[in-house]
Amino acid sequence: MGAGSTGSPADEGRGPVRVHEPVLLPESLRVMDLAPGMTVVDGTVGAGGHAAAFAAAISPEGTLVGLDRDAEILEHARSALQAVSSTGVRVVLRHASYAEVEKELAAAGLVGCDRVFLDLGVSSLQLDSPERGFSFMRDGPLDMRMDRRGVGPTAAEWLHEVAETDLEAALRDYGGERHARRVARAIVAARRRHRLERTGQLADVVVRALPPKARHGRIHAATRTFQAVRIAVNGELRELELGLEAARRALRPEGRLAVIAFHSAEDRVVKRFLRTDGFELRERKAIQASEDECRRNPRARSARLRWGVRRAG
Repeated sequence: MGAGSTGSPADEGRGPVRVHEPVLLPESLRVMDLAPGMTVVDGTVGAGGHAAAFAAAISPEGTLVGLDRDAEILEHARSALQAVSSTGVRVVLRHASYAEVEKELAAAGLVGCDRVFLDLGVSSLQLDSPERGFSFMRDGPLDMRMDRRGVGPTAAEWLHEVAETDLEAALRDYGGERHARRVARAIVAARRRHRLERTGQLADVVVRALPPKARHGRIHAATRTFQAVRIAVNGELRELELGLEAARRALRPEGRLAVIAFHSAEDRVVKRFLRTDGFELRERKAIQASEDECRRNPRARSARLRWGVRRAG
């Protein structure tokens, strides 16, 4: 997640454009309001795009802690952050969920932090790797796990076991699929004939299940289903809830939490959380990408940045 180079998978079907630039970077730097010597946690460090800019802003003597569930993506962050490590900034990279921020700060010998940043979008680096199974653009195994350490089912395993009613709910709630019942019924019928193991198989089932008029549009017909399955397989909404609570505990008074969300359900969770007693939500309306950024990177269109300040006491 959050490779700092892309936005929403909902725009994947627009074509092979892969713009490796951090989404909403100037806006993120503004709301983070960084200064030399701060301790910053990038909980979804990804390829290190946002993190490199944050590290430069807290130089010298600052500390950047980068976390990610995806061990493979961390290697990209390591490369991106090599240059800034020579400027006096301490860089700590950990293969961990942002819900584990307190444990990882303690492991690094740190007590609390000044800023926490989360970029919840799936990475173009993940989408561009067929073996990860996030994309239907190139055929690959139905994996979709952010963390491939063997924890939790693959997308193929989840689709083989999930009840039809639960699948329908996931497609509707996580993917915004208007034809969730039809698609769920088609997937269950297909898995009775043969196990769904490949991204191409799933995409084909989805497209055939939809009414003819729904098979062609601004995005690929399977986009919403792939998004929904990914969110369900990785428990992303529950992970977000746990991560926000962990950030509350880790942040020092007057510390800032900034979150970029690409899905309406995620955005609602963030907005609700930042209105709790422990935080003061800043800027009532979510910050969105400029027209110029959206032209350069269509996935930025669905990005929503919200931020708040940890209240003292």
